[in-house]
Amino acid sequence: MNHVAFDACDIQRLQHAVDYAHHASKSPLETLLPPWIPGHLKREIKSRCTVSHCATLLFPASEDSALEYFKGNGWRAAATIPSVLVKRRLVARHLLPQDAEILVTRLCVTDDPGPEVEVFLFPRCSPGYSSDVSDEERVHGFENHVGLFLGGPEPAVLASLADGLEAVGGMLFEGSAHNPHENTTMLYFAPSARVARVRRRFPRWELQCSGDLSAVAQARAVRADELELAYNALRENSSSGLLAQRASMAV
Repeated sequence: MNHVAFDACDIQRLQHAVDYAHHASKSPLETLLPPWIPGHLKREIKSRCTVSHCATLLFPASEDSALEYFKGNGWRAAATIPSVLVKRRLVARHLLPQDAEILVTRLCVTDDPGPEVEVFLFPRCSPGYSSDVSDEERVHGFENHVGLFLGGPEPAVLASLADGLEAVGGMLFEGSAHNPHENTTMLYFAPSARVARVRRRFPRWELQCSGDLSAVAQARAVRADELELAYNALRENSSSGLLAQRASMAV
């Protein structure tokens, strides 16, 4: 396999995503959802959604080198398109310039049909890239998430599922986007501070559907104070995990 495109850390993180996709392709949806989500909400999600993907953010030497790496591993990659929401989040988190190049592709790593691996690419040759950005993102995995795809563009169902995730599912709505390149609407959710201390490799969840349902998303409030507490908990969780890993390697 060609390892030139990615640092060893990113190769491992990508493999984790591939392994999760394979696991998800063979597992009932309700067993993949966080354990704190109540049974009735799990059943509602299962009746309406499928696991479409898991996602991670990587830092290749270049877009071309990443695509070559995927091809060399036998993973069919969709054409890259500009990221909307993840770019917005990275720009805000790291004060990146607006011309930072954040791309997204999907890898087919299982037998069709099956969950794909969504890969956000921030090439190291892009404006705004620095090792400080990649180091922090690799430690905390803030863009790691699992995507649930809603069967049709149904505003009432999308709103109902989002209500459930926030009311009893221990999740916080943190933003949305309509991607005109593929005409899909995404709503993102982070675990609340209460449950964010439960370490999960893919802690965030996405509700996705076809079409432009921006009105549903815009009707939802982002509880910024609670979200800040949630991300502080995620940050502490991942940092403590890294320290424990380093300590075990030193023994």
